[in-house]
Amino acid sequence: MIRVAILGLGAVAEQIHLPACAFLPEVELVAACDPDVARRERLGSRFGIRALYAAPEILLTREKPDLAIIATPPDSHRDLCLLALDHGVHVFCEKPFVRTITEADEVIAAAERRGLIVGVNNQYRFLKIYRHTQERLANGEFGAPFLIQCWQQMFHPPSQERNWRARLTEYTLYEFGTHPLDLMCFFFGALPLSITAHTPHPHPDSEADVVVQATLRFPDERLATLLLNRISHAPERYLEMRVDCEKASLRISFGGVARASVEWSRALGWPAYRTGRPAARFSLVKGGEARVEAGGRSRVIARERTEGRATATALNLQGLIDAIKSGTASNDCARHARELIRIVCAGYESARTGKTVWLRTPCT
Repeated sequence: MIRVAILGLGAVAEQIHLPACAFLPEVELVAACDPDVARRERLGSRFGIRALYAAPEILLTREKPDLAIIATPPDSHRDLCLLALDHGVHVFCEKPFVRTITEADEVIAAAERRGLIVGVNNQYRFLKIYRHTQERLANGEFGAPFLIQCWQQMFHPPSQERNWRARLTEYTLYEFGTHPLDLMCFFFGALPLSITAHTPHPHPDSEADVVVQATLRFPDERLATLLLNRISHAPERYLEMRVDCEKASLRISFGGVARASVEWSRALGWPAYRTGRPAARFSLVKGGEARVEAGGRSRVIARERTEGRATATALNLQGLIDAIKSGTASNDCARHARELIRIVCAGYESARTGKTVWLRTPCT
């Protein structure tokens, strides 16, 4: 058994980390801490947590867990990671990993000195719709991917938040952007060479980056575009991706899909009225789906019937537990999370300066 403690009992712990622990039979949830007494008592009772604390240092000293899950706001991640590592405890940290590259380097260096592992919960790549798609891409089924388009549209500015996110000015790209950036790297199997970003402020009364547009260049003449819009009044699209490959295009939708349509689809050839045909599509899933589109046809290759983030987190956490049990103290996951923070910081620098920011890859 792996003895696990959770630092922070906010929404991400309640909705993702605590259910993820419950999915894993070899996890023994020994303790949790949070400064809010009512929250401690409510979640302690609901999830059967036997030891509850107000302060993380007391928890780590008394309980001596094998692994600490850090589920607090990101401005506390650096300090809590270092505190857990100082107590000889492995770390599983919620994303975004930390605030800066310097903080990431501090945490990774501390883990390396102590022979401990730091994992980071960029869990979307563990969702079936992305994992299954990447496996088939890696097998060459669709040919090499050359273009990724990723977008989000919703009305959810910081003023809609009721927690720490409401105070962020570097809001959308930092707090959410590591997910699509990680998926781009996952599908291309590489880190980007450069980023050119824009964060316009259509509402002068808001300093937050509620609209983000970015273009990322990847090795081998590959390109990715990102458009995150948190002030759109259009129907919500939580996360949409299109991956164009040599032999087919892939459409991946996450965040619930309810779609029915009949379109006149043109197969290969021209003119359309000679080679086209009607194409009907119907999708109704709570989590999401991945489709392959080619030759005027569209078929589902993977579905996420439920919301899925807790299950994906469990898969991510299981990988860390396996590494702990095998004695493999690799911090490659934390190093990759560090690179995602580097891309985010470069995006904000590009938006401030109006210039493309070049990223060395791999970073030294």
